[in-house]
Amino acid sequence: MASSLPFTPPFIERLIQKWTDKRLPLKYQNITIDRRRLYILPTRHGITFVIILLLILFGSINYENSLGLMLTFLLGSLGFLGMIHTHQNLNKLNIKIGHVEPVFSGQNILFPIYISRTEASVHPNLKLLSETGQISTTHLIDETSTQCKLAITASRRGYISPGRIKIFTEYPLGLFHAWSWLKFESRCLVYPTPDSQHHPLQFIEENLTGNTNKNSPGTDDFSGIREYNIGDLPNHMAWKAIAKTQVLQTKLYSSESSQKAWVNWDYTNNITNIEHRLSVLCRMVLDANEKNILYGMSLPGITIEPSFGEQHKHRCLKYLALFGRAK
Repeated sequence: MASSLPFTPPFIERLIQKWTDKRLPLKYQNITIDRRRLYILPTRHGITFVIILLLILFGSINYENSLGLMLTFLLGSLGFLGMIHTHQNLNKLNIKIGHVEPVFSGQNILFPIYISRTEASVHPNLKLLSETGQISTTHLIDETSTQCKLAITASRRGYISPGRIKIFTEYPLGLFHAWSWLKFESRCLVYPTPDSQHHPLQFIEENLTGNTNKNSPGTDDFSGIREYNIGDLPNHMAWKAIAKTQVLQTKLYSSESSQKAWVNWDYTNNITNIEHRLSVLCRMVLDANEKNILYGMSLPGITIEPSFGEQHKHRCLKYLALFGRAK
C-alpha cells in the first residue's frame, strides 16, 4: 500500500505501523477511538504554514514590527485551534463493522462500517482507507450514527479479512492529519471466479432396480416442453414450438425427474491448474442451480448429496472456496 501518512517516507511509516501493531495487537468487533488510539501530525500545508509563521516572526522581531507580531500570534492561535479540532473530530467515535455476504473472486467486498458518536458534537469529513487503497468518505453531523461501505478487492478465494483500516481526517483547516488504525474480527467468504464458458452437466439416471446409468436427458415418454437451458442436447430441441414462438424450447421427458446431475472433480481431469478446475466447477454449480435441478458435488474427500435451492448452492460454493485452504 502506498504511503498514507503525510510527509512521511515509506520506511518510517512501516516503523510506525509496527509500533502501533504492538500497542494494538487485538481485533475487536466494536472499537471506540480514544487518545491512546489517536495520532496526529502536520500535513505538508501545515509544515508550510509553520515555516511562513516563523519567517513573519523573525522579520517582525528584526524590524520591530508590532503588527507583524500580532499577525504571527493570531495565525499561530488559529493553527493551534485547528489542531485541537482535527484531533477532536476523531476522538470518542464508536466504530463497528457489519456482516458481509459472500462474493466471487475479482469482485469488490463492501464491508459495512457503522460510525456513531458518544458526545453531542459534529464530525464532518471522516475518511476510511483500506489496505488495497480504496477510500470512503462520510460525515456525522445531524444524525447520531452513519454507515459507509468500504470496498476491498477480493483477489483470491477463501476467507478475506478487511485487514488494517485507517480512519483519518484533516478537518477543518487541512493543516493537521489525525488518524487511527482499526482491526476488526470480521471476514468475508470469497467464492472462486466462475468460468466464462458454460460446461454440460453430467447426469446419472436412477431406475427402479436401483442401478444408475450415466446419460443425457431421458428419451422415453414425452411429458411437455420447457424453456431451453444451456447444455441441452440438440436432438431434444422442440423445433416445431421454436418455429411457432421464435423462442428456444426443449422437450421434457418423464425420466428427467429421476435424473441427478453431479458436479464431479473427476470431470475436470483434463485441466491441470487447480484454480481453473475450481472455476469450472463453480460455473457448473451456478448453471445447475439456475436450471433448478437436483445436483450433487464430489471433491477429493468430500461428497455433497444431491439437492437444490439457494442454501445448497451456497454450501457447494463454500466447499469450492475453501478447497485446500484452512477454514
